[in-house]
Amino acid sequence: MNKQMKNFLLVVMVAMLLAACGQVETAPVPEVVVTEVPTSAPEPVEDIPTAVPSDDADPEDFSQYIGLVYPPSPEGLTKGFSMVIFGKDSYGLSLIIDGANKMLWLEKVVEYGADGSVIWEVKDVLGLSNLEAGLTLIPDGCFLNGTPDSEIFVAGRNGVIVNAWRANTALGKFEVIPADGIHCDSDKATPLE
Repeated sequence: MNKQMKNFLLVVMVAMLLAACGQVETAPVPEVVVTEVPTSAPEPVEDIPTAVPSDDADPEDFSQYIGLVYPPSPEGLTKGFSMVIFGKDSYGLSLIIDGANKMLWLEKVVEYGADGSVIWEVKDVLGLSNLEAGLTLIPDGCFLNGTPDSEIFVAGRNGVIVNAWRANTALGKFEVIPADGIHCDSDKATPLE
């Protein structure tokens, strides 16, 4: 089976999985094109903690989800969107909402069910709730120095990139990166509020 066919089948299976999991709410898509880079470096994002949180833990401590194999998803979580990272076989991003908290999961396909369903493992979690207000997430369609880079995603406002990250599939980790040289044009822009 060629690579294009595998990617097509993976996208179809993810769509079937989302349909089977029940209601998936999608946010309205604003018309946002991030084309400028800020004059200063993006604000740093704290490293994701690795300790399992207690009931009194920071609401941005989502490390308990790292290593989670699903479906089924833990109760109380809803999915804002889910997508396959183009050209990175078996990796995807999902925007997960836990009450008022939002997080992005970097996930990898670990197996396919007999019925064609996809089983995912969460490799890393990026908390998004502590970002400044009014940002829009651009999860794909980004270029670095004019070259498409499907691992890059950004958060921006009014055409200016405020935060930039790489979903490093080789390491299975999110990385904060500078916004210099990044240009994004996507129809999947998602408000983070």
